Amino acid sequence: MKDLSEILEEELSEAVEVKNPKSLHRYISLLTGNYVEQNIHDRQYNELISSNKEMLASIKEGFRRMDERFAAQDERFVAQDKRFEALQKQIDERFAATQKQMDARFDATQKQMDERFDATQKLMDERFTTQESHFTALQKQIDERFTSQERQVNRQYKLISLGFTAMVLVIAAFNLTIILS
Repeated sequence: MKDLSEILEEELSEAVEVKNPKSLHRYISLLTGNYVEQNIHDRQYNELISSNKEMLASIKEGFRRMDERFAAQDERFVAQDKRFEALQKQIDERFAATQKQMDARFDATQKQMDERFDATQKLMDERFTTQESHFTALQKQIDERFTSQERQVNRQYKLISLGFTAMVLVIAAFNLTIILS
């Protein structure tokens, strides 16, 4: 820059009549100083613009990669939802099948109880007609048998219900471990 200021000073002093050489020198120094500062400013501005463009490109690339990751996660969630729905359907089907089995067993038990009760009732009627004198003793015996059978049926029903409930819980726990693993 010193060469530029010397050249300008020489050219200007030859072109016009200089009254004060020191003033000319200060004028040229100010002029070239502003020029140098403007060049530095322009260079820094251009570097800043370039840096901003690089940063924007990097940010856009980062957002693009994040969008890809989010899309991949969405796909994984959809796949997991489908697996969960299939598992829930399987559990529901198993539960319905178990419920059918329980209903069938209960109906069979009820039928068996009905048959036993009918047989007992028939036997009681026959004994009542043939042995009216033994009515009191026989009535007591029948009542005890009926109560005992009722307790036994209640126990069986409770045990069956507990067993099926335990089976459903085990199946649910097994399926839950499959889901969680």
